[in-house]
Amino acid sequence: MANAYKKVMVTKSSTGDHTIYTCPAATTAIIKTAWVYNNSGGSAQLTLKINNTAIAYDGTVADKYTKSWFYLASGDIGILEAGDILKINTNAQPINVYVSLLEIS
Repeated sequence: MANAYKKVMVTKSSTGDHTIYTCPAATTAIIKTAWVYNNSGGSAQLTLKINNTAIAYDGTVADKYTKSWFYLASGDIGILEAGDILKINTNAQPINVYVSLLEIS
């Protein structure tokens, strides 16, 4: 088994659902932390979701109405299996997303 620590940093400049990370085939990912920053200057609804491809379902991990940012630690998010997709949904833009994770393959 190979372990690789990864970081994902993206800026989203439109509203709606956005894919942040897709867990590769034959891999499990443990999400360490997730930061989402609202740079719009106003309040925003920020929703972090995991799409479980095995059952085609979006599960909400965090949902926050904020003017600034939110932070999630490892106990708040969990594990992604091969094909699972971490998404962010927002009604404001731009937002910055930072995710740190461990891929195990």
